Amino acid sequence: MADRRFDQKISMSIDAEQKLSIAKSRRVYLEHFHLHPIRLSLTFSQEWIDFNSASEGVQIFQFIRSMPSLTNAPLTFTSFVVSHAFEAPQALIRILGAHYFSQLARQIFAILGSLTILNGPADFLANVGTGVRDFFYEPINGLVHGPTQFIEGLETGALSLARGVIVGVVRGAAQVTDLVTLNIAGLTDKSFIEERNAYKRSLADARSRCDTPHTLNESLYFAGDSIARSIKSGAVGMMEQPSMYASRNGSAGLVHGVGKALVGAILKPMVGVGDAVVLVLNHVTDAASITNKVQKVSKRLRRALPQRGQTINVQLIPYDESAAGAQKIVTENESLNDVYIGHVHISSHLIIASERSLWAIDQKTSERLCLNWEEISHFSRMEDKIMKISVFSQTGLQSHIFKVYSSAQFVKFYHLLYIQSSRMGNGSNSVCELDNIPGIKYKQQKHNFGSFNNRRVSLRSTTRDETGLIARCCARVKLLGSESPSFFNNLDKEAWTLISSWGQMFTGLSSRRCVVAGFINGTHNFLQMKSTNLVEGGSSCYRMASKEYDEVQNTLQPGGAMILFAWGSTPSLLHEGRVILKIETNAFVCDLSEEKNSSTHATPLPDYQVCFLEKSYDSSGWWAKYWLLVSQTHH
Repeated sequence: MADRRFDQKISMSIDAEQKLSIAKSRRVYLEHFHLHPIRLSLTFSQEWIDFNSASEGVQIFQFIRSMPSLTNAPLTFTSFVVSHAFEAPQALIRILGAHYFSQLARQIFAILGSLTILNGPADFLANVGTGVRDFFYEPINGLVHGPTQFIEGLETGALSLARGVIVGVVRGAAQVTDLVTLNIAGLTDKSFIEERNAYKRSLADARSRCDTPHTLNESLYFAGDSIARSIKSGAVGMMEQPSMYASRNGSAGLVHGVGKALVGAILKPMVGVGDAVVLVLNHVTDAASITNKVQKVSKRLRRALPQRGQTINVQLIPYDESAAGAQKIVTENESLNDVYIGHVHISSHLIIASERSLWAIDQKTSERLCLNWEEISHFSRMEDKIMKISVFSQTGLQSHIFKVYSSAQFVKFYHLLYIQSSRMGNGSNSVCELDNIPGIKYKQQKHNFGSFNNRRVSLRSTTRDETGLIARCCARVKLLGSESPSFFNNLDKEAWTLISSWGQMFTGLSSRRCVVAGFINGTHNFLQMKSTNLVEGGSSCYRMASKEYDEVQNTLQPGGAMILFAWGSTPSLLHEGRVILKIETNAFVCDLSEEKNSSTHATPLPDYQVCFLEKSYDSSGWWAKYWLLVSQTHH
């Protein structure tokens, strides 16, 4: 008894403290607060996802994993209207929560009735039940008016019963087929599942926007298209998946890729046939129904919410059809998990910025250029309202020029680029200039680092292993100096020779990934090499420096250059043989990888700048090549 009183006192004390906290908090005055009614149709289906150890312990993920599938569960919430409210935000949120939670609790049985496992039988009984009711009700209703109306009612009732049985059986068969097809599709690869889901969404969207139901020919066309898409995906998988898995995990990956491709070649056409059957059965259901129950979606595109500044805040603006259309492009009709930021129409292109990419769509030809932000080196304003965007490619920096006639459009274009400048290789920096570098003894020829890439370099017959390859390259680089006008040219050629020779030396199942990173000391100071370590890899990090390198002091004089080379172990099923190189100097630190990812970065230390002259990657992920220029900030 004493314990109960003690607990009651504690509870009353906590309530009193909460009320006191609300009373002391700043209140808001709302002259009129109106939330409109909400009507939802909730559909939920389980798909395979990977849970890591961190998410396993989160209660919400455990709840989601245990949720059954739902089909068109109806949820309706009434409006919330209040006038002249003067409350603390916490109190207002609590009142709103109680308003919606109480209505949700009352609709729990409607949600339970929408379980997918019950939906098929329930739908069949509903259709047959309607037919049975009409079979008895229509003749009786006609008999009241006369014999002729009785015959008409008997005919109407019999047709309704037959229609109800047909619709119930066909729709049930369609639902069972769709469920089986969904589970078979889950055994294939992720790209096929995403492609299938996007195609089904596009069909549903087109179906909902059409005022008249599809004809039989149209339904048969879509059914055939589903089969053709699945067969094509299976054939493409047979060609691409073995090499893709082999590049990741070597010989074991090759076996895995062949197995995955064979499974896909068998199951993907089965999925396509299942989807085709569902499309045809749905057409029969719609044709047999009294009214075509077509899934309705909004007639207009989803509202776009532009991002404001470099934060995650968004602007709630009046509906803009052009912004909604731009959002549809970047999300590929809601099939991609991308976020629209903003867009601008210039004279020749539609420019769209999203969370992942920059889009430039030609106004005349509709040709699309899509660049990930990490692919962009930097952007710069040129005279006469011209925007220059420099992009990393497999053969060095490439430039895209955009002419803008309106000052307002140019400002908006610049703003869209500036928002994501922190994710670019060099942002809006203008430090990637190779002119007037301290310590360079002779004016250098114009050179674009990466321009030698993809040229095949013949491997000398005397080079038998990696030791000989590195020794010869090191000896050649040691002879290079800035007194030659082709200094930069020769440095880049040596870096590519390493990669090309390595690819010829280690081929097939013995292939290994490699990373070449070169940097030039463009400062007035000595550049000291503190450490070059492999975070992940199968070798040491080898240094090949020009004449300006002092091996005793471990310093690189102004105008000097150094090439670093490292490789990974042979890929297997247990590890991909990745290469991650970490460099630390007195001017900058950087992490470099053999593949494109956000972890690749270079961070300058105080009073210094560092920019990427080149970021080149093999399309299959076997090599990466970097060139960096280190300079000093100008005060």
